[in-house]
Amino acid sequence: MVAGQVAHLLGIVPLTFAKEIAVDGKKIKIKRQSESGYDVVETELPALVSTTSGINEPRYPQLKGIMAAKKKEIKKYTAVDLGLGADQVGASGAREKVLTVGRPPARQAGKKITDEGEGGKQIADFLAELKII
Repeated sequence: MVAGQVAHLLGIVPLTFAKEIAVDGKKIKIKRQSESGYDVVETELPALVSTTSGINEPRYPQLKGIMAAKKKEIKKYTAVDLGLGADQVGASGAREKVLTVGRPPARQAGKKITDEGEGGKQIADFLAELKII
C-alpha cells in the first residue's frame, strides 16, 4: 500500500510484491507470485518496485568488513542540506494527520462447545442461529 502511494506521489508506475527483478536498458520486468502461479509484469523506467521478504539471500559480513565499518563516518543530513524548507518536513509538511491513536475494541469471548455426543448438533444450532446455515 505504501509503495503505491509513494509511486502515485512521484508520478511513476508501482510494481509490487516482486519476487524476481530484471532490468534491461530502459525497461524493468518483475515476477510475482499469484494464486494461479506467477505473473510477469514489464514496464518502462522509472518505476517504483516493492519486493517480498524472500527476494534476497542475506550476506553475512566478514571480520574485515566489520572492522572497516567501525571506522566509517556516519554522515548526517539536515533538511537544509537536502534543500527542504520547514513547510516540507515534520508535522507542517505532512500530507496526512493522525487524528487519534488507541486500542481496538475488545472482542467478545467465543462460545465453547464441549462434545458429549451432542457437539455436532450444538455447532449446527449455533450456525443456524447466526443464519450461516
